Amino acid sequence: MRLLPRHAAAAMIAVLSAHASFDRAASAQSAQQQQKPPAGAPKQSANDLKPAFDALRVKDYARAERILKPMAERKDVRAQFMLGAEIYGFAQSPLYDLSKAIPLLRDAAERGFPRAMAVYAGALAEGAGVQQDKVEAYKYMALASRMRVPDTEVMLARLSSEMTDEELDRAKKAADAFVPRQ
Repeated sequence: MRLLPRHAAAAMIAVLSAHASFDRAASAQSAQQQQKPPAGAPKQSANDLKPAFDALRVKDYARAERILKPMAERKDVRAQFMLGAEIYGFAQSPLYDLSKAIPLLRDAAERGFPRAMAVYAGALAEGAGVQQDKVEAYKYMALASRMRVPDTEVMLARLSSEMTDEELDRAKKAADAFVPRQ
């Protein structure tokens, strides 16, 4: 996904949403470990995303959207992230639409999905598809960093250099107080 116009932010987002299958598999497994399905819901595995990965690999964005959209509507954070980052938030996608990408990424971030936190933070930092908010950007980037999302430290350093001490303090307190919603 290339939500951000600035060079450093765009590079970070490119790393976060690289089109490598091992990154997708890691995201799927991470989400599977974090996301607890509702009682009585069928168990999901990383394999249920394989058709979407395959569609993205051949740049069939419409097919990937058809696969991911029902899952995202059921609040599967993995599908929300992929749909928001790889379909609607990826500038080379013919379905690129930040007005669709941001709500999906925000929901997945608020529910604690690490890569969505990092990408949503990048959008907040730049004001890409959302009102710029460096405090919220830092909060989500710090949370993603704590969850070991690659390259988030670079963005944290950049953000902190652009913020006042008061803003930085508020952002750190907000990150410490964060509780993912269900």
